[in-house]
Amino acid sequence: MKKNQPVFGSLGSNYSLGFALRLLWWYFLPPARSQVQTTLAQQLLDRFPEFSEPYFFATGRDAIQFALQHLPSAAGSKILTQAFSCAAIEEAILGAKMKPVFVDLGERSTNLDAATLQVAYEKNPTARIVLVQHVLGCPADIASIRAWCDEHNLLLIEDLAQSFGGLTTTGESLGSFGHVIVTSFGRDKILDAVAGGCCLFRRGVLQTEPERPELQERSTFQHAIYPLLTVLIRNTFSSGFGKVLQRFAQNAGIIRTPVLRTTPVLGKLSVGQAAAVLEHLKHLPQQLEHRSTITAIYARLLKEHLLFPAARMSGWSALRVPLAVSDPDGLATKLKQHHFYLTDRWYRAAVDSGSIAWNSTYHPGLCPRAETAARSVFTLPTHMRVSAASAVRLAVLLRQVLAQQAAFSVQEITDKTTWEAWIADRPEANFLQSWNWGVFQQQLGNKIIRLGLYNDGQLIGVAQGVFERARRGSYCSFPGGPLLDWDDVQAVAALFSELQKIVRAAGCSFIRFRPQLLDDVVARAVVKQLGTLHAAMHVTADRTVDIDITQSDEQLLANMRKNTRSAIRKAEKEGITTTVSDNPEDIKDFYEQQRLVAQRHKFVPFSYLFLFEQFQTFAKEQQALLISAYRGSDLLATAFVLMYHKQAVYHYGISTAENATLPGAYAVQWRVMIEAKRAGCESYNLWGVAPPGMESHRFAGVSVFKRGFGGREVQYLEAQDIPLKPTYWLTRTFELLRKRYRHL
Repeated sequence: MKKNQPVFGSLGSNYSLGFALRLLWWYFLPPARSQVQTTLAQQLLDRFPEFSEPYFFATGRDAIQFALQHLPSAAGSKILTQAFSCAAIEEAILGAKMKPVFVDLGERSTNLDAATLQVAYEKNPTARIVLVQHVLGCPADIASIRAWCDEHNLLLIEDLAQSFGGLTTTGESLGSFGHVIVTSFGRDKILDAVAGGCCLFRRGVLQTEPERPELQERSTFQHAIYPLLTVLIRNTFSSGFGKVLQRFAQNAGIIRTPVLRTTPVLGKLSVGQAAAVLEHLKHLPQQLEHRSTITAIYARLLKEHLLFPAARMSGWSALRVPLAVSDPDGLATKLKQHHFYLTDRWYRAAVDSGSIAWNSTYHPGLCPRAETAARSVFTLPTHMRVSAASAVRLAVLLRQVLAQQAAFSVQEITDKTTWEAWIADRPEANFLQSWNWGVFQQQLGNKIIRLGLYNDGQLIGVAQGVFERARRGSYCSFPGGPLLDWDDVQAVAALFSELQKIVRAAGCSFIRFRPQLLDDVVARAVVKQLGTLHAAMHVTADRTVDIDITQSDEQLLANMRKNTRSAIRKAEKEGITTTVSDNPEDIKDFYEQQRLVAQRHKFVPFSYLFLFEQFQTFAKEQQALLISAYRGSDLLATAFVLMYHKQAVYHYGISTAENATLPGAYAVQWRVMIEAKRAGCESYNLWGVAPPGMESHRFAGVSVFKRGFGGREVQYLEAQDIPLKPTYWLTRTFELLRKRYRHL
């Protein structure tokens, strides 16, 4: 999505141009009614096999009213339903000649729960039905609510209008708990056909199935044209034409609030709308996956502003993500200046009727939490028109507007104790950002920088960079870093703003970094905000196998492939021995063997100086070992292992020609694990492996071997570049050509 393209909270957010044209076509030339409705009914029954055939209506509120009228409850019965909801729910209850009893929300929730139900029930013990909505697509604790209903002999209606296809936190389908399911096909819902709804009764709930009523079709030309109008408005809004078109459509009554019905009688779902629901069902998995991705972005980047605790939102595919803010309307006004139009924030009152006057039976003070939520809630869209990049951009903007102004500063760190003490508390700390890695680079004659990011004087991030001078262009590399909270997008932006100034002043044409950041859509979108490009060349291994070596030896062996386990045992039977050295002088033999391996496999080996200085620097602090396997006096294999931050890393390795038919390399890896455990390490990183199926990858040859030892595969974000000067593009072209030539 382009940076200046407007993002709307709704305004036909579920419609593409093709969908809009098809819905208009179906209005004038509808498909065969029996075929469409039969197919739709069957697809709903496939999802909810314990329910009887659905009843279709012109609106979701019609479906709720019909369900209430046919459940075993008399006119005038009380219905327990939550506040912080749409007035259409109350309208449906009143239309069924029943009385709504509003239940307050659970703590930090948009839904009622068993505890608030109990409070309301004690005041209204004659109530016999509970209606739960899963507001904003955020799942209620529906298992506990159903258990409460069973205990008190109440029937449960699940409204899936905002949560169709969603799951509970334990992976069960929403809708599978209710005695009745109702849903809406209205505007901006999960299954959006502009209008419509249905209900399904669980088998056995009713003694006899209700007759299917003869209803009048209420679909109008306004329904049919609405999607096309909204598509045109969205796509021409920036030019100004869309604003004029929107104003015209509102004045003409084509675009108006859908909160309340316009007729007192139930209506029939049109054929075109049924076909539209089928189309949405076809794409429902992709829609839910997208909403889950966008929900995860908001949950990670705005966790301190969420109405819900972020931990509870794991795996959600919310229709909208609720924030709790002090001035929602003021916030909406500020966001408009940046092309985010989110004024329809759902909900502004405990019972919200939009811009239409509604004489609600709700009285102020009945549900304090719902009223607080209505005053403070601000909802963020997750629909298909919101890309990951625009969600990150919105989150960044919201953090700037909502957070107190942070006082970021970047300073050089010259004290090893300060650096290492801060890194010690970071789970993603790695030897590439250790103080000793910088010392090693200096020993090679490279210039380095060690910078700290401070917020109000408190160290919150570090970045160790190495200035690389090459014929293809000078740049500053940050392998394994920077280290900071990447979800704090303001801090990330502040650090990189200073890095760019410093690196540009040093004459470099770009920054290259490969952070110790797990690769996912959020991470990719966050770094994209920095103006990054995927680097043409790798920095360090970004896909690894990591083994938990806190397990017993027996567990470690059991988790390996059978062939690997057998090779380790065979090494013992073959009389293969292993040695451990921390003597830098032994690097001479390692270097010579590496040079021979490079000749056999045609790659450029590391220099002796590179290997020696690296090993010597880390060995001084008991952070480096050479572990070798021999048969007699014949060297078979050696591992160059670094140990830092309770992690051992198989940084380099060699295997001799004599090892080709012997399991020396397996013996080495097993000895590494034993020695790493003795040194207090908790994990063993086997360094690089190729992604599955990439036979030409530089690590393809060793990947099968490494995966045989078990462990979990970890994919870090791949190396990124930030161009600083036009000469970067020459470097990039050169690297891409070299990468292709060398099959890297």
